[in-house]
Amino acid sequence: MKTFFYYFFVIAIFFSISATSQNVRYYSGLLSQIHGSYTNENLKDSVKTVKFKYSKLKESLSDKDQSRAIISNDIRRNYYLEVDKYGRVKTVLDQIPGFEYVSNIDHSITEDYIYDDEDWLSKNNYKSSLKQYYPVKNHNLLLKLNHIKVQKEEVRIKGKVWQEYEEDVYKYIYDKPGRIVEEQNYVVHRFSENITDKNPTSKDLFTRKLSVYNEKGQVESQKIIAGLYAHDMSYSDMGTECGFCDDLQVKYAYDSLGRITEVILYGCGKIVAKENYSYHPTKDYVEKVKCHITGPGELSNSAKNFVKTYNEQGNIIKKEFIPDSPEQNLKEKVRYYTYEYDIRNNWIKCSMYLEGTNEGEPTLVAERKIEYYN
Repeated sequence: MKTFFYYFFVIAIFFSISATSQNVRYYSGLLSQIHGSYTNENLKDSVKTVKFKYSKLKESLSDKDQSRAIISNDIRRNYYLEVDKYGRVKTVLDQIPGFEYVSNIDHSITEDYIYDDEDWLSKNNYKSSLKQYYPVKNHNLLLKLNHIKVQKEEVRIKGKVWQEYEEDVYKYIYDKPGRIVEEQNYVVHRFSENITDKNPTSKDLFTRKLSVYNEKGQVESQKIIAGLYAHDMSYSDMGTECGFCDDLQVKYAYDSLGRITEVILYGCGKIVAKENYSYHPTKDYVEKVKCHITGPGELSNSAKNFVKTYNEQGNIIKKEFIPDSPEQNLKEKVRYYTYEYDIRNNWIKCSMYLEGTNEGEPTLVAERKIEYYN
């Protein structure tokens, strides 16, 4: 009888563990370049190319207000974007959009990228229990692809052609359960008459990010350490930057469903940037983001604190600035955005109301022309 109960107990535990493991959902652990907050594009489906333009600007605005609307509006994207069939960004034309779609792509002024297919295959197989939500700042928790920046200009020195090579390389160290415990980012930059060695060295190391996990297997913090390449440079993240202080780190908090609810960039004894995420009570998307930002990122906003509201498609529909003090008089307090969508749920027209009201003529209108692979 004791033997029977022993085996019954063992079998019960086995099925309990199996059922628990089956309830855990796993997602791609590779950072999406067009669906996530890394490139801030939030594009859905098999996008091939995107062209962006402004189609209408409120004429009654002053020249200063027109310029501000064009440059700082939360919607401005790359003038032209080209993506390969694996969702990797191939070509970017990053400049202030005009009022016509770009017709001929001049690759002498674009940023073009080449990827290593073996690197993509190995990293694409990595799975994570962390679901990617836009616009959650989860990019530090996911794998990034190595990419070579295509050099355009020929450089001649004393009659000789010099070669230039630039590649971002991401290496990862895992623990026994297969979790990422360290990310190493190398910036391999070579410039000489004859480049023979393109392998990353210790001199090319930009950052190391060391992850600390909690008892639930979630990353609760990441210590950020500068490499030799980062000498006299700043660390950029979450829309701002700060120095490589000894206490530089990113902290995370989660809800009961394992979704990120808070991301904090902390360094030099203070909070550099912070975002808190609220999810829709019945639908699985981020509804509100409460933001705090300092440093250079503060310059592009009317206040250090603001709240962004998103719709179900993941597009911002409202941005409300909160005064830093009761005495602060904000010229710009609220922005509103409305959209028209294509059949893939990507917006193709956005009307921006940047003057505190969502009635009347929009301040600025943007449009996108999107081509798909299928």
